[in-house]
Amino acid sequence: MIGAAAAWAASSASTATLIWAKSRSAKAFWWAFGGGMGARLVLLGALAVVSVKSPDLSQPGLLLSYALGVLAFLLLEYRHIELK
Repeated sequence: MIGAAAAWAASSASTATLIWAKSRSAKAFWWAFGGGMGARLVLLGALAVVSVKSPDLSQPGLLLSYALGVLAFLLLEYRHIELK
């Protein structure tokens, strides 16, 4: 649940930034895209650290739910944002 919620938060922020940047320029769009991917990577690292520090959390379950959540939200994001 925590991993999926983190994936949703990262994807929502990234999508909002991409929609805003798309109206500015192609360069701004690609910077926003790279920033969104970087934010997802940082969040993955933070979840890995949290899962190591908290013995009551299942590390494989947490990271797998995050990874699958990111993939699902990336597919949804792609459907809403297309370069024309």
